[in-house]
Amino acid sequence: MGTEIELKSLIPEGTADCRKSGIFKLYDRENLFDYMDGGAELYLSYDFQKLLVQQYKAKEKEITVEIYQMETSEDAFGVFSLEQEGEFLQIENKAFYSSGLLKLWKDNYFVRLMDISGNDKLKDVILDLGKKVSSKIDKKGKLPELLSKLPQEGKILNSEKFFHKQIVLNNLYFLSTENLLNLDEKTSAVMADYSIGKMNLKLLLISYPDSSQANLALGNFCKKYLKTTPSGKRIIQKVEEDKFIGLELEKNYLWVTFEGKDKVKTREFLQNLKRD
Repeated sequence: MGTEIELKSLIPEGTADCRKSGIFKLYDRENLFDYMDGGAELYLSYDFQKLLVQQYKAKEKEITVEIYQMETSEDAFGVFSLEQEGEFLQIENKAFYSSGLLKLWKDNYFVRLMDISGNDKLKDVILDLGKKVSSKIDKKGKLPELLSKLPQEGKILNSEKFFHKQIVLNNLYFLSTENLLNLDEKTSAVMADYSIGKMNLKLLLISYPDSSQANLALGNFCKKYLKTTPSGKRIIQKVEEDKFIGLELEKNYLWVTFEGKDKVKTREFLQNLKRD
């Protein structure tokens, strides 16, 4: 999948106000570092396949269109979920716009369109071009099933982030250079922000291939981070700065809360989590 012809078919000729400039550039897993030396590892962690980059000229300015192809729609949403900021737009699936940057997700594609000047003078042109790219992608794709297990009450809108590996977790909430939760390509995880009364906390949910691996991850995290041995399936422990970490083990799922400032409310939050 992801041949040059398939990706090229997603490039519109342009709009009334902007036209293609030059030929497109194509990147794969081997040379993605040539395009984004500092961020390639993050994209590779989402099973990145190919990237097509096309320039457009509009009103003597330049618009860059990036079309990232992932192996699955879930992973394409995962990359998109890291950039859910700005004005929400319903461009078929989901899209956000801010300061000359449009980000959208559809099927196994994550698309970015940007005016490098960083202002809104080309907003209408960028939105029009983005809709044309989206219309060329046949399927809408589907959200990761793990998102449906997140409690909705108190969840901050569009705060959910979907990922697999330690490199993304460290970008979202740094715990350690060591892989304390045993994250890899076979795990799926989602993190979201919650406002519970006067308490704000972060919820991390990890799905492991089986219950034994979830149990091993719980033990490893408790031993190396909390400096304790788990005595049950629910653990709430005070950490630095009067904050509490909560953990809940349920079959092959491990729930972790960070930043909780109230032990009782943290326990209640864990008790009310959705079960299978």
